[in-house]
Amino acid sequence: MIVEAEPIEFQQATKDEKWLKAMKEEIDCIENNQTWELTELPEGKRPIDLKWVYKTKVNPQGIITRHKARLVAKGFLQKAGIDYS
Repeated sequence: MIVEAEPIEFQQATKDEKWLKAMKEEIDCIENNQTWELTELPEGKRPIDLKWVYKTKVNPQGIITRHKARLVAKGFLQKAGIDYS
């Protein structure tokens, strides 16, 4: 069973059309579901960092069925009482 390598970094993923498509699908889904809301950043505050996570989905026979990309927030950098209540 041979599975292709998943990109580790955004720069790697942007060089491959299938990962670009997966990232576009994720952005479209976020926008359609109104998952996040863009707002002005308050003065003196830092934005939450984001990270792309890539996964190759395979069926039980080991055949690639999908390339999945998730955009996740690095919420662990937030501090209680400062960044949220």
